[in-house]
Amino acid sequence: MLELRNVAVELGGKPILNGVSLSLGRGEIVAILGPSGSGKSTLLRAIAGLVPLEGGEILWDGVDIATVDVHQRGFGLMFQGYALFPHLDVAGNVGFGLAKEDREASVPASLSRVGLGGFEERRIEELSGGEKQRVALARTLAPDPKLVMLDEPLGALDRSLRDRLVSETRQLLEEREVTAIVVTHDRDEAAAMSDRLAIMREGSIVQIGILEEILAAPADDWVRDFVT
Repeated sequence: MLELRNVAVELGGKPILNGVSLSLGRGEIVAILGPSGSGKSTLLRAIAGLVPLEGGEILWDGVDIATVDVHQRGFGLMFQGYALFPHLDVAGNVGFGLAKEDREASVPASLSRVGLGGFEERRIEELSGGEKQRVALARTLAPDPKLVMLDEPLGALDRSLRDRLVSETRQLLEEREVTAIVVTHDRDEAAAMSDRLAIMREGSIVQIGILEEILAAPADDWVRDFVT
């Protein structure tokens, strides 16, 4: 479904992504795992169309979409920190960007899927951290995107809540049969939420596979140290 071929991005004249190649099948969940500054979030923004490419191709179903407008790609991106609007209630946040005629049905259905049925009129400041995460996820899924990208979706939560939401988030993505990319710097979170891991370092993907394969045969000493 999604194929990246030698994707390169520069920001302020500095190379951020250096020839990244990756492919995802329909309904597959891939975790991008790497340290801060390795280019994980920039990769999501490039796929979404929020930053221009210096080189390479981004293909969806075999069609190069690198020059397609952000809003025409049909992808959903859940930002790190959730980016919820404090002046809107939960329904307003989830329905933001939807056509008016779609909101009445889509908003309650999306909230129900994430376990927040009946929260439509709640204010954002009234929500717990876990509830905010669910609202952000509901907003991402409401337009029924072809691809879902989650940027550190659980990074702001405490460990016990993160552990619970990892399995719930993956189950929700699998139930919707959504093709998804999850960015994280947490090895266990990445392994629990995905079918495969892509390890990033300094703007490049250095190894792809399931955690057990990477642990058994790391690409180099850095990968071995990072995943153990």
